[in-house]
Amino acid sequence: MTSDVDISTIQSNLGRKIKGLSYTTLADVENWPTPDEGAFSEQHRTKYLNRKNAVKMYLSGCPDKALREKFGICLIQVYRLITERCLQIHPDGLIYGWRGLIPNLHIKPYARNKPIKIDVFGYGSAGVMQSVLDLNPDLRKSFEKRILKSPHPQKLGEVKWPRQALWKWFLDELRKLGYEQGSQWPFNTQNRGYVTVCNYINGVLEASPKQAARVLGGPDIEKKLISGDGVDRPVVRIFQRVEMDAHKIDGRFCVMIPSLDGDYIPKIIHRLWVIVILDVFSRAVLGYY
Repeated sequence: MTSDVDISTIQSNLGRKIKGLSYTTLADVENWPTPDEGAFSEQHRTKYLNRKNAVKMYLSGCPDKALREKFGICLIQVYRLITERCLQIHPDGLIYGWRGLIPNLHIKPYARNKPIKIDVFGYGSAGVMQSVLDLNPDLRKSFEKRILKSPHPQKLGEVKWPRQALWKWFLDELRKLGYEQGSQWPFNTQNRGYVTVCNYINGVLEASPKQAARVLGGPDIEKKLISGDGVDRPVVRIFQRVEMDAHKIDGRFCVMIPSLDGDYIPKIIHRLWVIVILDVFSRAVLGYY
């Protein structure tokens, strides 16, 4: 298995700069979001760590030949791992970071390239919703606007649009475009694409949580989302506020667990975390685990 590369060495001698990455908080790879590396299978962990260490060596200025020999990846491939995976925006609003290097993880949504042809069993419609909306960008814009539409605060109206009403509106718009006359999706399916359209509606709402709260619960629910948690209030004395901080220690350890028959069972530990409680005012460590 490829051993971890010392991040501090890289930071002290940063050999390459990525456009849009340098001179920002993202330049410190130690701050990148990290997956639970210990939860991977051995095969996926090996591939993940190989990619991770290749990225670190790339940023330290490692030449193409050394990358190929040590990791089996060239400069261009590593650069694409950084720009097309690590720096892409995750649904949680942060960058993917090291999470983007997880094997078999899809960063971009599925895009259909083949013509839509649904068989007698209903198969062959994967990605068809996105294809229809890509061909009709004005429909996409109008549909998403309708999904996220909320009632006027000073007027009576429905708090949220029923999904069935949104689905019927979508079908009516496709009829105007001639989809029903040409027996195209969703008019060539038994349920007229109801499940697919509902999944798309859910995706739009999940991508806009603040607006979704207003649509689903009204302005009162929206206000609850913007209420503060007190973390920005000034700290003027000791023990006024504490914070918990976790530090991951890179390494591989083996713990021998005693069994009932008097023997020992080896347990491989893939990561260690030191969790400390700090006093915010004095920065003193009050406790650790």
